[in-house]
Amino acid sequence: MGSLHSLLHIQIPVKRLDESISWYTEHLGFMLKEHYGSSAFLALPAGPWLMLWQSSDDSHAHFSVNGQQMPTMLYATNDIHTLYEQLSQNQVSIVHYQDDGFGWVMKFYDPSGNMWGAIQEHSALQQER
Repeated sequence: MGSLHSLLHIQIPVKRLDESISWYTEHLGFMLKEHYGSSAFLALPAGPWLMLWQSSDDSHAHFSVNGQQMPTMLYATNDIHTLYEQLSQNQVSIVHYQDDGFGWVMKFYDPSGNMWGAIQEHSALQQER
């Protein structure tokens, strides 16, 4: 029987591809790997690649639970406070930034309206993984 063994890449819609490539590389540290005209692959040092698709459709990479917007993907970071300062200085829409008990959590939007999350787990939790 066939089975899955890893997550290869994640696809999200963006309004303006070149602007989004710049935003993800400058603000979040992604590296551009491949560019295909209406789509591009970006990568972090670890984890699946992120594929951006230019789309004029009104679609986003997040969902809601009981009316509250939730990110579909969350990044791991070792310095959420510096990331918060950098994103704030660049007028990124940050809608959640607090210690949620297990670690610091931040939720924010990219220029295309996709919600993202970042987590810095407390030290004890990081050591267990």
